[in-house]
Order: sequence, then C-alpha cells, then structure tokens
Amino acid sequence: MIALFSRHKRIFLLSGITICIAAIIISITASTDTSFVGRSFSNIVTPLQRGTSAIIGWVQGHFSTVANNSEMLERLRALEEDNNRLRLENDRLRLSGEENELLSIMLNMSQRYAELPTMGARVIGVNPNDWYRRFFINRGTDDGISTNMAIIGDGGLVGVVRQTRQGSAQVITLIDSEFSVAVMSTRTGDIGMARGDIRLMQQGLLRMERIDAAVQIIPGDEIRTSTHSSIFPPGVLVGTVVSIHPNPDGHTRYALIRPAANLDNLEIVLVVAEVFGDASATQDGHYFGIEE
Repeated sequence: MIALFSRHKRIFLLSGITICIAAIIISITASTDTSFVGRSFSNIVTPLQRGTSAIIGWVQGHFSTVANNSEMLERLRALEEDNNRLRLENDRLRLSGEENELLSIMLNMSQRYAELPTMGARVIGVNPNDWYRRFFINRGTDDGISTNMAIIGDGGLVGVVRQTRQGSAQVITLIDSEFSVAVMSTRTGDIGMARGDIRLMQQGLLRMERIDAAVQIIPGDEIRTSTHSSIFPPGVLVGTVVSIHPNPDGHTRYALIRPAANLDNLEIVLVVAEVFGDASATQDGHYFGIEE
C-alpha cells in the first residue's frame, strides 16, 4: 500500500482536492437556492454531500495512516540499525573482555613459574573424540619448540609435547596411556610414578604407582613432579590423591590422581621451553618422565 501511494501520490492528492472543491460548490448552491427547484436539487445533492464528506474523510484518514505508517517504518529501520550497532559493539567488548581474561591468566601462570623459561601458546585444534588425551598448540619448530617439553595449564601440569611441526605441535595430556612422570607427595615427600591408564582416561584420572605399603599417602594429598624426573621440571603440581588401593602383591599400593589442570577446558597453556634431564628418555613409545 505504501509503495502504491508513493508511485501515484500526485494522482491521489489531485483527486482529493477536486472532491473537496466539488463539495464546497455543492454546499454553497444548496444553502443559497430556496426555490422549489433549489430545494429539489438540495434533496438530491444532500446525500451526495454526505457521501462526498465520507470520501473526503476516508481520503484524509488514508493519507494520514500512510504517512504514519511510513514514519513508523523509518523509526523501525533506525531502531534496527541502532540495535545492530549495539550488538556488534557488545560482541566486540565481549571478545575483548575474553581476550583480556586469557591474557591475565597467562600472565599469572608466567609469574607463578617465573623461575622456568616459558612460552605462551594457544590450543588450536583437538579431535572431539580425543579431547582429554591430545591436542595441538600454535607453537612449533619455528618457535624453538621440541619434543618432550612440558606443558603447564592454569592449575598445573597438562602434558608433554609429543610431535612438532613448523607452526604447531601435538601435546599428549597426563591421562594419556603413553604419558608417565616421576612424582612425589608434597606432604610426605614419598615418591612414585604417575602414568596415564586407558581404563581411567574416561574418568579423567591417572594412576600413581610404586607406593610402598608403609607410606602414609592419603586422599587429598597434593602430588607434584619430583627431582627424579628425567624431562620435567620439579615441583609442578600434578594433581590430588582421590583414593588409595592395595596391589595384589601386598607390598605396594597405587593411588588414583585427579589432575590439577582442567583438561577439558583448555584455551591457553605455557610451554616450558627447556627439557630437563635426558630429552631422549622414551621407551616403547611411552614418555617416561622418570629414570628407570
């Protein structure tokens, strides 16, 4: 309707003016002629006047409605443009806030491990079916990254670099069945070896072995990398003891460890840009972070 009015606006206006003039002439004639013919003519014209008035009212109302609708559409367009601008600005601020938060986390991690040579990296790729075990970071050989370098997250140890490329590297996490690291109890000082276990991966846990039956490690104890590690820096938090279980030999026990790092929500990590100890300490495809 608005488009029709825009195309034939002059015709509508001219028709309205013509009808108004005709109504005025008819009104004057009817009011001044009091003869029989005039009265007869008035009887004929009066209904026409009423009809004309109705038409004039409709035309005026229609024009007013069209004008109001046009104005309303303009306002709606303006509001929509404002809303789009606000949405874009909100998205920009949100992304900026998230970026600042990630940078703040990375800064805190760097300060926490200030004694280590570290390099920040972003998680850039992950297999949806393999999230807990392996992922890729945006640092590679061009950045001096090499295999066996430790990866640290906001909470603690995340894993180790397994493969490197020119602009990226693959990381296996500490719950991967190929991962192993020498550890110690912060409270008691007792040592053992924590390694990934294929039966525990879905639970997000790893297993600490070689615990003597006399050792007083208990649930809640913190476990950290030890000085016996062949490739990892000592003192990095690995996780917390969840439970203790006896081995069939009766002389040793094992513990289930929950990693300190949140492995299912990693966005940024630190790469320890140095390999501690023997960088070639691997055996049968396993990354043993302990001297055998």
